[in-house]
Amino acid sequence: MPTTAVTTSKRHVGRPSREEQAAYNEAQKEKVLEETRRSLFPDLQPDLTLQPLTYGGIVANPNGESIAATMPNLMQLRPFLSKPLQERVNEVRSLRNEMSSLSERAKTMAEANEKCFEGGKVVLYKDEEIAELSTRAAKIESDILPNIYIAVDREIGEIYLRLSPKTGDPEYIAFVEQKCNISPQNLRTQFRPFYEKALSRDPLFATQVAERIASDRPEVKAERDRRAKHKAEADAFIKYICRKDKPSTKARVKGMTERIATLRKQYADIVSEEELQGFDALLEKTKEEATNTKKDKS
Repeated sequence: MPTTAVTTSKRHVGRPSREEQAAYNEAQKEKVLEETRRSLFPDLQPDLTLQPLTYGGIVANPNGESIAATMPNLMQLRPFLSKPLQERVNEVRSLRNEMSSLSERAKTMAEANEKCFEGGKVVLYKDEEIAELSTRAAKIESDILPNIYIAVDREIGEIYLRLSPKTGDPEYIAFVEQKCNISPQNLRTQFRPFYEKALSRDPLFATQVAERIASDRPEVKAERDRRAKHKAEADAFIKYICRKDKPSTKARVKGMTERIATLRKQYADIVSEEELQGFDALLEKTKEEATNTKKDKS
């Protein structure tokens, strides 16, 4: 009668190997972690929506509930922001999700350790592991996100001032009229809370922005360019007068005389009388050297 051989795996007898012990420990760790997670967060769902701006209660309260239905959210503000700040705003959702995930995991790990301690078992996680996660979550919440929101306040607050019909930036107002489907003054009304927050942090904010707006005006730019050109011309004359690599000749005396006269007549707003007297002394020295050179040759 034929017999059928049945192959069975041989059960390990004795102390488990290192690999078996490591696998068992990892399985136990995951089991405790999952049980703790379920007890702490039974109905937790990841928040994948981008909430409105919540820092300082500008648009929404800490729960993300709107307190100003007409206020724009971050995505609506984004086109008005500088390119670098737009990129930082794009990271807000991922930063919030990261912060939530890290906080959840750190709390779960701490609870798991507490269960082990109460049961007389060795804790599963080192304090440093938990602290690293908690520190990163705290940094996002108290540093990274608030800095983004503060930067948004400042840039939108500046736009609020630029949209002022009396002291604002006419070119920017014209740009908004052309590109936006909302009037500049209605937009300015929506941007006022951002300006107020920026001003509350920095009392000089409005003054600084006003100076930038004034310096950006076409007539101011033209005057600034004129002054820069005026100074460059004076600097060129002074450089010629003070050169030491040129021989003292009749032509050089003539050139220095003409340039000093021009500086005295047209550039008195840049060159002081004391400086001019110094140039006169250089001219006299050059004249003397030119005369001596002529005598030597004769």
